[in-house]
Amino acid sequence: MQLTLTYFDFPFWRAEVSRLALHLGGVPFNDVRPSRAEFMAMKNAGELPYGQLPVLDVDGVRIAQSVAIARFCGQQAGLYPNDDPIAAARVDELLDTATQMTQLLQPSMRAKDEEERMRLRASLGSKLLPKWLGFLEARLGDRAFFVKDQLTVADLAMWRLLGWLTGGILDGVPTDLLDAHPRLKSHFERIGALEGVQSWMARYTS
Repeated sequence: MQLTLTYFDFPFWRAEVSRLALHLGGVPFNDVRPSRAEFMAMKNAGELPYGQLPVLDVDGVRIAQSVAIARFCGQQAGLYPNDDPIAAARVDELLDTATQMTQLLQPSMRAKDEEERMRLRASLGSKLLPKWLGFLEARLGDRAFFVKDQLTVADLAMWRLLGWLTGGILDGVPTDLLDAHPRLKSHFERIGALEGVQSWMARYTS
């Protein structure tokens, strides 16, 4: 099986969860990272089913949408519970939650006025994001991982989502959001400490 995963050259969860899953599972794939100009050329040529990235090509068949790609890559890597429909649904739930939490940022990212953007980000940091982080911590409970006490693509998605939210790249969003959610913070640190995760992420700091 030949796999080609195409997304921009930064570790946003929408593609990084799939890159990480394939890496951790030892599944070979072509890691294509187009420039903005190359992306626009693909988009204008009608090569992207929904005009956006990521896309995954499987033996020449193109799959779009982040969650569908993450599910497929998780299955190939042994990081998706195919044998347990309830556990699979829980993984899907968390992938959908990552999408929904990302959408919380959209109004502030579309705001062209700096003052308005900072106002929206302040509200996110003090109200919406803490609420959703509380939801996530409750779903995690006292477990080491989100589903079935084993690593799945849900854990990878949450790790990269939280890294994006608290990594300091979103102006006006506090970087200490996880301090009020110790179990979630512990999970974030646990996933980030995995040897395979660290070896993959080293490419961004080398």
